[in-house]
Amino acid sequence: MEWGELRELILRRIRPSVEEERLVEAFCRRVSGELSERLREAGFKAVAEVHGSVAKGTWLSGERDLDIFILLDPGYERDVIPSVLEVVKRYLGSGWVEAYAEHPYLQARIDEFQVDFVPCFRIRPGEPLKSATDRTPLHTAYVREHLKPEQRDEVRLLKRFMKGIGVYGAELKVGGFSGYLCELLIIHYGSFEELLEAAARWRRGTVIQLEVGPDPRELRRRFGTPLIVVDPIDPNRNVAAPVSEDSFWSFVAASRGFLKAPSEIYFYPREERPEAQEILEALRLRGSDLLFVVIPDSDVDVPDILWGQLYKAEKALRGLLERWGFEVLRSAAWSDEASRHILLYELESATLPIVEKHMGPPVEVVEHSERFLRKHLGSEDLISGPWIEDGRWWILTRRRWTGARELLRHHLEVDGGRGIGVPKRLSRRIREGFSLLLNGEIEPYLEGDFISFLHRFLRGRASWLD
Repeated sequence: MEWGELRELILRRIRPSVEEERLVEAFCRRVSGELSERLREAGFKAVAEVHGSVAKGTWLSGERDLDIFILLDPGYERDVIPSVLEVVKRYLGSGWVEAYAEHPYLQARIDEFQVDFVPCFRIRPGEPLKSATDRTPLHTAYVREHLKPEQRDEVRLLKRFMKGIGVYGAELKVGGFSGYLCELLIIHYGSFEELLEAAARWRRGTVIQLEVGPDPRELRRRFGTPLIVVDPIDPNRNVAAPVSEDSFWSFVAASRGFLKAPSEIYFYPREERPEAQEILEALRLRGSDLLFVVIPDSDVDVPDILWGQLYKAEKALRGLLERWGFEVLRSAAWSDEASRHILLYELESATLPIVEKHMGPPVEVVEHSERFLRKHLGSEDLISGPWIEDGRWWILTRRRWTGARELLRHHLEVDGGRGIGVPKRLSRRIREGFSLLLNGEIEPYLEGDFISFLHRFLRGRASWLD
């Protein structure tokens, strides 16, 4: 299919219909109007406004996530936020959940919409922030002023493309491109196609400035991230800071691939639903070992806190395995964000020989040589040596840990992994109970989203490469 034809096909799927726009607009007017009235009745100088993609006209058809910001008069301080949220809670009545980012906000399901109610303070460009969310209304105003009406569809194409290749979303779980970043990229480059042409040539440390700013070399030194997009509202902020190295290069690679051969698969990857037996057979034939750490959790943290802990724990356990000689081919973290987390490690082998060859210092370095000999001569773990080979001392020693599962169990049972770098809150969950499963022992958990996640992990490549 030619790109022009494919473009229209995708746009018909992602561009909201007139009826859908009217439905969303009516809902936003009703809720923001009613809440603004409640705030006034409670004595607050504040107004509820819709922000995010709906306010900027860049939302995708079918999306029902809304951001309603409560803009407080600049005379207030942060200590008023709990009282403001009490007004919102009374308005909602029930069904709300209090979440936390820099400060608390509320999430609620109203009709068919998932709504975040976020307090912030009204400021002018250049004024100091009272909270990180204060920028959002300024972002909305900037995009409305600079994004041309015909470019809204360009943003929609970009968002759907990024969703399809798995790099959309600034949350820690994804480490990708935010909606605001997508809008700035289209404002800067002009269109979806022109952005992809540029991204195909991006290099690490690419700098994008929509307004006149510092020398790019200074910005690279300051931020040190793969992509630097200076916030036109706050020149000290890099909008692309959440974009991880992997997400950056995934977008670059997908842009190159799409320009060579445009395909719907970049926007809508094939959904494969493997059976448990397929996964078990793949594990049996793989030739490596997969070790799973299953952590039940009855009190799950908010997503960004949770994923920060999971990624730190994944890295800590990987480091432990590697320090004791296990070759970790790949590792990953998964969570249902409700009751269970799973860390997985693909190992060259989950067992190692009992004998390990250990290199000592050069013979000519007298002090180090003597220290090496004192340490190992007569040691209970010494199997052979010390001998001299190519001018250095060498020994064969008995490994303390020959099994990866036993190594992890020892360190997790002691203190939940705190001593090796597992975050405190997650270590408490681990101390309450965990399972270490090898290969096919994971069968009881092969269901729902986890089975799809494990299938993608084993497959090991993006669907657009097919």
